[in-house]
Amino acid sequence: MRIIDLSWPVAPGMPMFPGDPPVTLTPMGSLETHGFVSHLASLPAHSGTHMDAPAHVARGGAALADLPLARFAGPGAVLDLRARPGLPVTEDDLAPLLAPLLAPLSAYTATPAFLLLRTGDEDRWGDPAYYTAGAHLTPGAARLLGALSDLSGIGLSGIGLDAGSADPLSATELPAHHALLDAGLVIVENLRGLGQLPARGFTFLCLPVLGGDGSPVRAAALLDAEVAL
Repeated sequence: MRIIDLSWPVAPGMPMFPGDPPVTLTPMGSLETHGFVSHLASLPAHSGTHMDAPAHVARGGAALADLPLARFAGPGAVLDLRARPGLPVTEDDLAPLLAPLLAPLSAYTATPAFLLLRTGDEDRWGDPAYYTAGAHLTPGAARLLGALSDLSGIGLSGIGLDAGSADPLSATELPAHHALLDAGLVIVENLRGLGQLPARGFTFLCLPVLGGDGSPVRAAALLDAEVAL
């Protein structure tokens, strides 16, 4: 089995969503004084590669602690949207890529629990435009994905993307977040390394550390040895 890391490292100086405080590590113990090394970590819950829970925007929505661990792992599929770096992903972009998932005789070996959107924005990580002019979902595209949570046999748990947010920075009402999170899905933002994955045939894993409205995650893909890229 191969394990592919899909998370950005969490460390001081890492890119942050505009307006969020930076990640800090404050020493609490040293080998010389205490016999051990320890640090106090301070960071927003939605830092780096992280997961949004329904409670992030939905009144009465589930927090991460309310969801079973089984919701954070399952078969994954990558939707290649690299023609859209920094641009909105629309319904028309998604429809032909989703068609194989909805066909009665799907070519997928397992019904995906997570759809991972590869926009190409990973290459802009660290550039101010990554957040201010990044790829995102139009409301119609988000509604299309959110509707999959209600389709029999789909069993979708969440959506992931290699961009800073499902909504553009200017979206004060967060329509894409609402369309996905109100449907009971989770959103994993700031993924990396999706180019190392096949279109299907892998298990996506994204375990949250915190139990509230959001949490950093260590996202990874588990590939069987025989799966070819």
